[in-house]
Amino acid sequence: MRRTGARLAALTMVAVIAASCGSAPARRNAGPIAPLPDDHALRGDAQGGESSGGAQSTSEGRLEFAHRIDDAATWARLAARPASSAVARTEVVKFLVDVAEGRTIWFIDTQRWDIHYEFARDHLSTDRHPVGATHADHRTFNVREYRRPERRFELGTIVHYLDSDLWTLELIGGDTLPGDRIVTLFQQLRGALWIGDRLRFRPMSPLHDRSIASVRAQLPIATADEVFAGVRYQPLTEGPAFGTLRVVRGALDPSTVRPDQILVLEQLPDEIPVVSGVISAQLQAPLGHVAILCANRGTPNMGLRAALDHPDVQRLDGRLVQLVIGPQEFAIREATLAQAEAAWAARRPAQPQVPRLDPRERRLVAVCDLRLPDAAFAGAKASQLGEVCSLGNIDTPGGFVVPVAHYLEHLGDSGIVHGLPQMLADPTFRSDATVRARQLAQVRTMIQSAGVEPRLVHEVRRRIAHVAPHARWILRSSTNAEDLAGFTGAGLYRSIVVSAGASDQEIANALREVWASVWLLGAYEEREWYRVDHRSVGMAILAQPFVDGASANGVAITANPYYEARPAYFVNAQVLGGSVTGAAGEEIPEQHLIYHYMQPFETELLARSSRSPGALLLDDAAITALHERLARIHAHFVGGERPRWPQPVNAVDVEFLLAGGRIVIVQARPYVVRWGPGQTF
Repeated sequence: MRRTGARLAALTMVAVIAASCGSAPARRNAGPIAPLPDDHALRGDAQGGESSGGAQSTSEGRLEFAHRIDDAATWARLAARPASSAVARTEVVKFLVDVAEGRTIWFIDTQRWDIHYEFARDHLSTDRHPVGATHADHRTFNVREYRRPERRFELGTIVHYLDSDLWTLELIGGDTLPGDRIVTLFQQLRGALWIGDRLRFRPMSPLHDRSIASVRAQLPIATADEVFAGVRYQPLTEGPAFGTLRVVRGALDPSTVRPDQILVLEQLPDEIPVVSGVISAQLQAPLGHVAILCANRGTPNMGLRAALDHPDVQRLDGRLVQLVIGPQEFAIREATLAQAEAAWAARRPAQPQVPRLDPRERRLVAVCDLRLPDAAFAGAKASQLGEVCSLGNIDTPGGFVVPVAHYLEHLGDSGIVHGLPQMLADPTFRSDATVRARQLAQVRTMIQSAGVEPRLVHEVRRRIAHVAPHARWILRSSTNAEDLAGFTGAGLYRSIVVSAGASDQEIANALREVWASVWLLGAYEEREWYRVDHRSVGMAILAQPFVDGASANGVAITANPYYEARPAYFVNAQVLGGSVTGAAGEEIPEQHLIYHYMQPFETELLARSSRSPGALLLDDAAITALHERLARIHAHFVGGERPRWPQPVNAVDVEFLLAGGRIVIVQARPYVVRWGPGQTF
């Protein structure tokens, strides 16, 4: 899922995974794009042996460990720049404080030992305090050393956010260390670091906030907002891209976009056609439509504050370039046409896709009666929500589906159907984006001006009155060419809201507008790139009542986009009225990682909502309820011996509402996370 080509990084995800409890983690050196800056270059004794401060050096000039860090050079010999970090341009050094041995500090080579357990196993096991080497011993270590008061070690990470020059002490989100012990630990570490008073404590979860509540005045605190404020570079979908670099000032005109362009966007649009790469001058919502579209397409995508002023962007505007987006750094360099053509040829699917289309079903079918095979007449969105209903004890908005048969009949009644094959085959239409935009607009106008069958309008209005007569309703697109394992098409089509007690005219207008969105330019362009047969596309309509009392909306991905070795659900939520999926400039959604590989599960709060800086939108009860539902949805669609979706799908993209304490699931669709080097087992 995420990473379709890389990982869906989180934009505002302002947190470093402070310590890994996963088994068999990957080894990661500095990011693949650029080495550490010169002033952080590794240097030291090439012969190995003891160095100052009781440190142990290696033949590579690294330090295996040190008991103090007295200067930047020592830091550089211990630090790593992990690909699993949720924030780019960070350096980290992990530490263990051995409480049983006089509170000895061990700052460790974090490139070599990126989890605490392995260093403790390799260096600190004794007859009196053994650290076993089996998988069961690892599990026992994780429970005891992060959750139990009788722990031998206090474990965490020192993080340096390079762009803001912010230094923090961070524990994993589920660490239960009490506040008084956190204060003692903080003071001891500050005394062992040359940065001294610049060190601050960063709470990584609501659990930490509760733990330090009575001692907060004794700790200099770094907040998630401060971390985010210093973020300049935000990798979202990693990987290489080739294309003509194009700076776009002001709003983007989709009709001018070509698949061989790498766009540098001053303003972030709600949607974007197929392109080779994206650089936005604003940071993006991690699970916003642009981020999701790029991730599903495998389009390298990044945020870069002040991108239009970057010297490489200014120097290479209009030139053929290679953009490489990595977890810690990025690079833009000139490329050759041969390199670019090879990359473009590899990106596009080789085989055409012909969606299944069933025009026989005409009944308005209840959503919860649908199953996956019904996508041929009800569309994937509706049929997959029907599968969610089948799990039981999961709230959905309910509603019904207007099958694709009515869309096809409307095309026939308007006379459009006879001219579509000629338009689609016309060489000028296919080669000229301006002509395409004009002719597709004409198609939509014809669909929206043709009369709708009165019996259909009457039946839709009758069903609305029967189910929820006093509610507003939303008529949502549900084609057979979206939300599929090989073609998600997120955000391509339109959804229309109708008022409570809507008239026949309002309902007819809404039906026509949703039907017409099949022929939006962006929808056509993406289907064309993926070789989807346009003539086989059918628009069903999912009609649903608004959820009473909804206060927040959210999106979750049932995999950890940062680190495969720590399975988690990645959740974004925003106040209703703000958009968790749309582009909203610097607006930040609330973001959580819910780690579920241990019981009880633990959470990490990556960012608070910019629209709700006080109380969390998702409290402990909501997180618990969401965890339970995401676990069942993931198991149903992806887990087990017979997953509903084919490989490489490995996660579910779930949209939900929070309403009066209830979690209401409104959508579930396939998602692929592709982890890069340093993010896998």
